[in-house]
Amino acid sequence: MYKNDECSKLKMIKLNSNDNQILNVSKIDKRLKLNDYTILGTHNSYHLENFFYKYSHKSLTKQLLFGIRQIELDIHLMKNNNLIYHLQIFDDKTNCYCFKHCLMKIKEFTSKYKYHYPIYLFIEIKQMFYEDIFTGLTGGVKCQHFQQIKKEILEIFSYQTLILPKQIQGNQKSIKIALKKQKQKQIQGDFIYRNYGWPPISTSLGKLIPVFLDDVHNIVVDLYYQCSSIRNFFFISQKNQNLPYSSIITISNSIKDKQILIDSHQNGFLIRLLLAYGNKNIFQTYQLTKHYGIHIISSDSIQCSRTLLCQSLAKDFKHSTILCNKYSSPQFCNSSISFFQKKIK
Repeated sequence: MYKNDECSKLKMIKLNSNDNQILNVSKIDKRLKLNDYTILGTHNSYHLENFFYKYSHKSLTKQLLFGIRQIELDIHLMKNNNLIYHLQIFDDKTNCYCFKHCLMKIKEFTSKYKYHYPIYLFIEIKQMFYEDIFTGLTGGVKCQHFQQIKKEILEIFSYQTLILPKQIQGNQKSIKIALKKQKQKQIQGDFIYRNYGWPPISTSLGKLIPVFLDDVHNIVVDLYYQCSSIRNFFFISQKNQNLPYSSIITISNSIKDKQILIDSHQNGFLIRLLLAYGNKNIFQTYQLTKHYGIHIISSDSIQCSRTLLCQSLAKDFKHSTILCNKYSSPQFCNSSISFFQKKIK
């Protein structure tokens, strides 16, 4: 049994920096941005197998060492220390129970590998009765809960190690407008960074990108303008492309969402493909979708060999878990990809 007071006793383990990582970052073309790459991520990154859900992930540390650059954590709200697991009673086995513990594991990695490709930290708050009865009974998710999550993150990570929405919005009226304007410039062959839009990858190494996953409940639309802890701290991942904060689009059905894929690229958004355990035809979905230049591929099938999806991912990412985006990256992207293949594992 887990005990909530475990979370208050956690201490950070300091790892020695890996000197091999302090190499020539200038070899990365400064014109390349975050939206020029495709990376591997995991869904329910903390998950351990149980009677109902037959899949497990390695520890967060092992995932990051393998090359995973997108982590997803499901938060269960508590008064002092938020907890990480999937569903109460039926699916509560986890490789990092305390939210703070999960953050520490990520921080230990980033402290050792200072020039790693930026890590997307996806967070979802469990709020339905069957997910977390306490949150359901106490009025659901409010701004104060985002304030608490932000506070816990900032106890582990400094502002200087984060990429935040304001950096992407810059002097534009919204994130959406900033990304659209940047993409239009790129289509015209102009890759100069003008302090808005996705930042150069050369200045983003070693950083964390906090993302709130809102593709199911869509609660942010009612909280966005009244809650600065959402607006100024979290990117929002969902499917609607017409919101001022549209930036990371999550899809799971490439046939149904084909037009969304095309439009998202035109708008400069990042696209996250979810290949979740239990979903039908995930191998076919991956095969149909990968040609559209997905930026983040999230699955429950990392470091395995039993399925067609695993075999296909292993083949496509044979040399690196970080690739130039086949659909949208400029031709000169390939000249910098060797940095990630050799230096960031």
